[in-house]
Amino acid sequence: MGEVSEGGVRSRGLTIATRPDALAVAPTAGRVVFAGPYRGYGQIVIIDHGGGWTTLITGLLRLNAAVGDVVRQGDPLGNAGPGRPSITVELRRNGRPVDIVPLVGAG
Repeated sequence: MGEVSEGGVRSRGLTIATRPDALAVAPTAGRVVFAGPYRGYGQIVIIDHGGGWTTLITGLLRLNAAVGDVVRQGDPLGNAGPGRPSITVELRRNGRPVDIVPLVGAG
C-alpha cells in the first residue's frame, strides 16, 4: 500500500505488478457505478457491493465493464496496458479506505 502513481497520486490500495494486457476481474459480486478515465489512475472501475462496501480497480488501459453492469466474482473488468503495467485494488467501507492486505493474505 502507499505506492505513488505516474500522476503523483498516492495509492490507498494494493498495487499488483502484472504482465502486459493482464485481465483484471471482479473480486466479488456487485454493480458497476463508475467505469472510465479518472485523473492519474488511467481507466478505473468502481463496484458497489452493498452495505457501504466498494472496490476501486485502477490502472487499466481498456475496459470490459460499463456503468450499471451487474458483475459476479471473476467477471472481466478490463485489461492492463503494455510495458510494465500495474493494477491497484482499493477496498472502501462508507467511502473510507480499508487495508486490503490482511484480507488477501499478502504481505
